Parts: sequence; C-alpha cells; structure tokens
Amino acid sequence: MSFKLDKLSRRIALAVGISVLLHAVVLWGPEVRLPRFNSSLPTLTAKLEALPEAPAKPKPKRKPKPAAPKGQNEPAPQVETSPKEVPLAASEPAAASAPVETEALASEGDRAADRPPLPKHAQLTFEINKGTSHFRIGEAVHTLDIDDDGHYVLQAETRTVGLARLFKSYDLKQYSSGRYGKYGLEPELFFDERKDRVGTKRDAVEFDRVAHRARFSHGGEMALPADTQDILSVMYQFPPLKNVEIAPVFVSNGRKIEHYDFEIATNEVINTPLGKLLTVHLRKMHAQNEEGLEIWLAQEYRLFPVKLRFIESSGEVAGEAVITDIRVSEEQGARTNAVN
Repeated sequence: MSFKLDKLSRRIALAVGISVLLHAVVLWGPEVRLPRFNSSLPTLTAKLEALPEAPAKPKPKRKPKPAAPKGQNEPAPQVETSPKEVPLAASEPAAASAPVETEALASEGDRAADRPPLPKHAQLTFEINKGTSHFRIGEAVHTLDIDDDGHYVLQAETRTVGLARLFKSYDLKQYSSGRYGKYGLEPELFFDERKDRVGTKRDAVEFDRVAHRARFSHGGEMALPADTQDILSVMYQFPPLKNVEIAPVFVSNGRKIEHYDFEIATNEVINTPLGKLLTVHLRKMHAQNEEGLEIWLAQEYRLFPVKLRFIESSGEVAGEAVITDIRVSEEQGARTNAVN
C-alpha cells in the first residue's frame, strides 16, 4: 500500500496549512496604532546631552528709603521687581505660575521662556512593542530640524517591522511645521497619512494664528484656542509643568481640536534601552470606554519624549513606544522672537 500523495492532494494540504497559519496570526497578531522619515540630516553627535542649569536670577534692587518726619511711622520700603521668571533646573521641568483652575496655560507674562532649548537637529528612535511586553512589532523615528530663521519641521514615521509586517503592513507618517519662538513650537501646519493594505487616508489642518482659526482638509474650520498644539508637536512642547498636578491642553489630530487634561507626576524613574531615566509622567484623563495615552518626558534631556503608552477603550494597553536612541547636534535652534 502506498501512502504517497498525488500533486492535487499535496496542493490542498499546503493551502489548508497556510490558511491555518494566517488565521492564527490574525487572532494574536499585533494591533499597531502608533506614530521613519529617511530625513537627510547632517552628521549628528550620537550622545545624550544633559540640560544646562539656568542662571541664577539677580536679586531685585531696593529704592533708597526716604527719611520719615519725626513722630510719624516710617513707610514700608518700595521694591522694584523684574517680570516674573521661572528658572529651570536640569532635574526640574518648566513651570507654570498660574493656578490650573484659572488658566489652561501660563499667561503671557508668566509663560516659561526658560523652557529647555531645542537643538537645531535631533533624531529620536523608538521600538514599538505589543502591549507591555518586549515583543517588537514596529519602529518609529522622529526628526526635528530648526533653520536659522526660526522655522521648524518635525516629522515622524511609524511602521510595522519583522514578522508583523508580513501579515499586517502599516505605515503612519506625521508632519508638523511652524515657528520656533521664545515660548517654543508654534505649529502652522500639521498632517498625518496612514497607509495599510486597505488604502491610504490623509488628514491635515492649517493653524491661522492671526485670525485664530483652524482650517481642516475636509473643508471645515473652527476657532483656534491659544497655544493649540498638534498630536506630534505636543510631545516636544508640553505646557509648563512645575507645581501643577493637572495640565489642560488643546490638541489637533488633523480632523478636529480636542481638549485634554493630563495628570502629572514628576521624578519617576523608568528603565529603557538607554538605561534608567528620570522622567515627568503625563497621563491623559479619560472616561471609562475612552482611549488613553501616557507620555514620559526625560527631565535631564530637554524634556524629550522617551516612552509612550497607548490604551484601548477597553482599558487594555495596545502598545508601547520606548526610546532606543537619541542623536542631537551641538547647535541650539534659533528662535524667531527670542529678544521680544
């Protein structure tokens, strides 16, 4: 008796085997929702650069005390003070002096002009893992360029890699550009483009800072709140954080502008491929059945994002992006209105 299969039987067996494999991958395959431009960056210095200590604020000068007539109480001395500033230390992020209950961000007079300066060029690389495991399913690369006129371009590309890409190809490109002023990044244009096997979807928004309007590629527009960021720039331009437990921010994803409240925890140490990092931990407050987001900013390294966590509406962690490499140039980015 011969057990050798004919050609037709072998083909059927092969097809069944492939089908079983594909169904298994779909069941446990990674859900990639995260944000590598092959940017033509100049030669970068591959090292982490600690944030320099801010110079000490000079003590205010006192006016000469006038002589008081005999028999009368002396008037209180008059003190001249300079506009309020918030010094920044390497272990302490930029601060907001106004209470959170009354202002979303610091006022014009109290905004943290001393926030960590951004370098002229930077490149950050993240590994993307499924859930909280170390199962790598993707990679993200962020690049920042600031020209001599104070114009910035911030780009990011996230894509699946390895076995995950064989069965679930996914690419997300994000682009943010605008001015780099004395208060940080001020986006003027943002778009993101998501591409998978089904097709490509693109959303964009233009920020008209003069008219205070946001205009979207789908044709709609809405009022533009002050200090609105996009979902990419906000990771490099979070509002002042000192002495604040909850920070409100306005963020656009290219389709609309949303208001988020982030809980803030400082001095949290996390483990990364770069070693232990002292961070500020931001957690987006959300209702039960809403998606969540957590961001960790490195306190010693310009408050760069070093870890992101994406949470499904069910409460499960969809994935994490963890820093694997930081490269910065030695030059500091020029600010458009640094002397204003």
